[in-house]
Amino acid sequence: MTSSPLKSFSLSAFRGASTPFRLEFEKGKKLTLIYGENGTGKTTICDGFEFLADGRVGSLDDKGLGTQLDKFWPTVGNGGNAISITLETASGACSGTVQGKKASVAPAERRPRAAILRRNQILRIVETQPAKRYEEIKRFIDIDAVETSENELKKLIQTLENRQAQSITALTENLKALESFHETAGKPPAASPLAWAQARLAEPQQQLDANIGAIGKLRSAFQDLEGFPTQYQEARNSLETAKADLDVATEAANIAAAQAGSGAGELLGLLQAGAKFLHDHPATATCPLCDSAENIVGLGDRVQTKLQTLSALEEAHKTVAKCRQEHERRQQALASLTERFGWQRSAFIAAQAGHAWPVTVKLPAAPPPEDIESLGAWLAANEGLSPAWQAVEGEWQGEKRSLANLKKAVDQYSDNLKTQEQLELQIPRVKQAHAAAIEERQAFTDRIIKGIADDVGTIYEAIHPGEGLNKISLQLDPSRRASLDLHSEFCDQAAPPQAYFSQSHLDTLGLCVFMALALRDKPGETILVLDDVVGSIDEPHVERVIETIYEYSQKFRHCIVTTHYRPWREKFRWGWLRNGQCQFVELAGWDLPRGLRIASSLPETERLKKLLAEDQPDLQAICSKAGVILEAALDYLTQKYECAVPRRPGNAYTLGDLLPATGGKLRAALKAEILDARGGSIVRTVALKPILDEIERIAQARNAFGAHFKAISFELLDADALGFARGVVALMDALTHPEDGWPSSKKSGTHWATSGDLRRLHPLIRPS
Repeated sequence: MTSSPLKSFSLSAFRGASTPFRLEFEKGKKLTLIYGENGTGKTTICDGFEFLADGRVGSLDDKGLGTQLDKFWPTVGNGGNAISITLETASGACSGTVQGKKASVAPAERRPRAAILRRNQILRIVETQPAKRYEEIKRFIDIDAVETSENELKKLIQTLENRQAQSITALTENLKALESFHETAGKPPAASPLAWAQARLAEPQQQLDANIGAIGKLRSAFQDLEGFPTQYQEARNSLETAKADLDVATEAANIAAAQAGSGAGELLGLLQAGAKFLHDHPATATCPLCDSAENIVGLGDRVQTKLQTLSALEEAHKTVAKCRQEHERRQQALASLTERFGWQRSAFIAAQAGHAWPVTVKLPAAPPPEDIESLGAWLAANEGLSPAWQAVEGEWQGEKRSLANLKKAVDQYSDNLKTQEQLELQIPRVKQAHAAAIEERQAFTDRIIKGIADDVGTIYEAIHPGEGLNKISLQLDPSRRASLDLHSEFCDQAAPPQAYFSQSHLDTLGLCVFMALALRDKPGETILVLDDVVGSIDEPHVERVIETIYEYSQKFRHCIVTTHYRPWREKFRWGWLRNGQCQFVELAGWDLPRGLRIASSLPETERLKKLLAEDQPDLQAICSKAGVILEAALDYLTQKYECAVPRRPGNAYTLGDLLPATGGKLRAALKAEILDARGGSIVRTVALKPILDEIERIAQARNAFGAHFKAISFELLDADALGFARGVVALMDALTHPEDGWPSSKKSGTHWATSGDLRRLHPLIRPS
C-alpha cells in the first residue's frame, strides 16, 4: 500500500467508458468533486476505483442481475478482455484488467485501498438490522486475534473438562485393577490394594531377573548338548563310509596299474609332463628328454596316443585322490565336532556353576562327560530336567509380567491422580482467563465503538450544529452475538434515529458513520469515494456537509465526491465554497459514441477573467457574465448588511435594486483587507466605494452590451464595457479568496472573515 498523491485515472471499455476516458488530478488538492447530471458517468468512475481496490463493481449489487455480474463490467459490445483501468500516482502506476471472469491488478503492491460509499450503503448502515449493521463495521474492529484466543480458551476448557471426566473414569478402572491384583495375591494384610501394590513393587526385583537370565542360559546350553550324540554318530558313519570308498578306489588303481605294465604309473606322469611341454612349445627341434632330433617329428602325436592307452590308469588315480580328500574332510569334521562339544560342555558347566540356584530348580548330579561317546547316557539320565527348567522359567516370566502389569496399574493410577489434581487447579484458572478475555474483548470493543460513536457525533454536530441530535451511540447487544444497536436522543428521550429522524438527517447520519469508520482504517492510504450521497440533504445543511467533507478529506490519501446536486455546482462556480482545496470536474452529457467527457469547470470569476484575456474579447459575453457575477456579489452584501431592497415574488432583484441598496454610509465604510497568510500581516486594504461607484456609473453597459439591443449600445465605448467587467473582477478579488471563498465568519466581533482569515470585510454591521 502507498499514500503517494494521485496523478491520473483512466478507463477504457469499462461500464460507461465506451471511449477512452482520462481524469487528471490537480497537484496539491486532495479533494476532487465530480459533478454531472444523472447518466453522465459518475458511478462508472466510482466503479473503476472499486474494481482496482476490491476486484468488484458494487453498484451492480442488489439489482436482481444474478450472480454472474462480471458480464456487465465491459461496455456494451465489448468483452471483458477489452477492459483497461489505470491509476497513476507519484510512486508509479497500477492497471486493472479481466483475466477469465475475475479482476486482475498489477503490480499487486500498488493496488490502492479504497472506501466506497453509495446511497444504498447509507441505508444499510442506518436502517438495517443490528446483526447486519455489525457486519458493516466488523472489519473496522480488529479483534480477530482476540476472538481466536477466546475461542481457543473455550476449546481448552472443553478439552480439560473432557480430560477430567476421562481421568475420573480411568481412576475408577485403575482401582478395580489394583483390587483384582490384591485378590489374586490372596488379599495379604495391607492398608489398601494401592498400599499393598506399592509395597510389593518396592521389593527388590533383581534376583528374579537374574534367575530368569540364568535359567535361560542353562536351558540353551543343555539344548545345545542334546544334539551332539546324533551329530557324532552321523560324523562317525560318514568317516567310515569315506574310508571304505578310499580302500575300494586304491584297489582299483592297483589293478589298473598292473594291467598297464611295470612302471606305468611313473610313465603316466612323465607322458603327461611331456604332452604339456610339447603343447606349450610346439616349435621345439629336439626331444626334451633325450635331446635327440631324429624322432622329434610327430613326437606330440605319439605321446597323446600313448596317454590314451593309459587313461584307465589315470581315471583310477583321480578317483583315489578324490576319495582320499573326502576321507580327510570327514576326519576334520569329526575332530571339529569333538572340539565344539568340549566348548558346549564347558559352557553348560559354567552356566550351572555361575548362579546360586533356588532349591526349586533341579540340577544334574554330575557334569557332562568329557568323552562325547558317553554323552548320550548322561543326557538320558537327565532327560526330564529341560522341561522342568522351562516350567520354572515360565513361572518366573509370569511373575515378572504380573509385576510389570502391577507397576503399570500403579503408574497409571498415579498419573491419572496427578492429572486429576492438576486439572482441578487448571480448569478454574482457564475459566477465569476465558471470562477475563470475554470481558477484555467486550471492553475493547466497547471502547472502539464508543470512539466511533463519539467521532460520528462530532461530525454530525458539525453538519447539524445546535440541533441537539449529536448524542449518537453504538451499543453491542449483550444478549446477542455480533449485534449492534444504533441509538440517539430525541426530545431528551432515548430513541432509535430511524423512528424520528428525517430522511435528510438519516442520510447525513449514515454519511457520518461511514466517514468515522473510514477514518479508523488507515485513512492516509485510503481513497475515499462518496458516490452521489448528498442528494436528499436539504439546502440549510448542504453547505455544512460540503465544508465537513472538505475538512475531513485532508486526512485521506484522496477524496472523490460525485454529485448531481446542482446547488453544489453553483456554490463552487460562484466561489461560495473553499475552492482552493477542491478540484472541480464537471461531466458533459453521455452518449455511446462519445462516452464519458469532461466539461469546463472553472468558477464564474475565473471564466470572466479568461474572457477578458482573449485577444478579441466578446463584449456581449463579458458584460453578461460580469452582470451575473455582480448580482451575486451585491446579493451577498445586501444580505450580510441587511440592506433594504424591493420585495418581489421569487426575490428576483436587478442591479437597479441592488446597487442603490449598497450606497450611502455603508458604501463609504466598506473596505476589504487582504492578508498574506492565516494570522499574518495585512498586505493591502481595498476601499470598495470607488469600485462600486465606477461600476454603478457604467452599469448601463451591462444592459447595452449584455442583455438587450438598444440605441445606447451604439453610444457606449468598448472601454466602458471592459471597465465594467474589470471593476466586477476587482470587486470579487477584494471580497473573496480563491481557496477560502467569501468572508462569512464574524467571530472576531469587528469584521467578517474567511475561514482561513485571508480576507477581512469591514464593517461588521451596517452603519446607522
